[in-house]
Amino acid sequence: MRRRGAVRVLALGAAALVVSGLLGACSGPGEGGGAPRPRGEITFGVLAPLSGDLAERGQDLVDGAQLAAAELNDEGGVLGRQVKVAVEDGGCTPATGEQGATGLAAKKVVGVVGGLCEDAAVAAAKAVAAAGTPFLVSSARADRLIEAGVPSVFPMEATVYQEALAAVHWMGYRSPQRVAVLDDGSPASQRLSGLVTDRVKADGLTVSRHSTGPDLAKLASTVTASKADFVYWTGAAESGGRLVSALRQAGYTGYFMASAESDSPEFLQAAGGAAEDAFLTTAAGPRLLPAAADWAARFKDRYGRDPGRDAMQAYDALRALAQAVRQAGDTAPSKVVDNIPRLENFTTFTGALRFAADHSLTYDNYIIAQVRGGKFILASKLRTD
Repeated sequence: MRRRGAVRVLALGAAALVVSGLLGACSGPGEGGGAPRPRGEITFGVLAPLSGDLAERGQDLVDGAQLAAAELNDEGGVLGRQVKVAVEDGGCTPATGEQGATGLAAKKVVGVVGGLCEDAAVAAAKAVAAAGTPFLVSSARADRLIEAGVPSVFPMEATVYQEALAAVHWMGYRSPQRVAVLDDGSPASQRLSGLVTDRVKADGLTVSRHSTGPDLAKLASTVTASKADFVYWTGAAESGGRLVSALRQAGYTGYFMASAESDSPEFLQAAGGAAEDAFLTTAAGPRLLPAAADWAARFKDRYGRDPGRDAMQAYDALRALAQAVRQAGDTAPSKVVDNIPRLENFTTFTGALRFAADHSLTYDNYIIAQVRGGKFILASKLRTD
């Protein structure tokens, strides 16, 4: 397991780590302590977009948190008190994020989990900062939240830099000689492609970097002529699918890998059969984690559908907040915040949960997927080509 900046690449060869993470996510130290326990419920807030285009994901997030609360109550609650969940629609804009967070603060929640859209999550983080309410941001990407520097906010997603390291670390298993890094010209895509390019150079490999234009066939010919044997794509899913198709048509026979943006049916549909054996750096979710099968079955029994990644992240986040309350022996915001960076024996579905000094994840949650039979599966470190 590697430190922050390094990569936790979970693959079939690392299944034991994931299994231990699942077992640990459902357990923690005893309540302990001799101090009198306060009466009444402990209320945790959940912030999610429950209207608009991302309402389905928002509901998935809420359901994951509610399942965690229900299971905590089945285990006897937290500090001898039952756990309650208060939900607010955080939307996907700064205004709705701030409004939702303010609504939760008015309900005197002990902590908040959720946050899916970056703009809404950053605004919500700033809104809860005055009260010092702990906020575990379960789904929004970490970079802007870390830049905001809110002391009570802890992102549970990895950074763009950590995705770059995940990609380069995986390339090492394939032993490439010439790498081509391609982006679609968007700021996010260019940032990731720049980070990957710099890391590949630091590893002493030959690397070229290109931004795509409308003529994918021309780009594919350029990459093929450069004799690249590993291509990494950092842009949108549909364009990535068309790109890998163009590369194969141009005679490219090397490895193709895409960023988390391509973790979408749009990539598979646009690529067709050309996507077969392509790799993907993506954040861990229940559909690619065999060790999450039992939890996913419990979720499906309760809600009648399979859980998404937002549900899994919110489940872990709420249990982490509960563990911080246990360790603090108190619900005072400052004491809970102090305990989040030093959770004891607490693991999520992807392993130990630790935060660095800037509140980024010490151990990232990226995994490597591979397309097999027209669908994404968890990749193996073993070379089968």
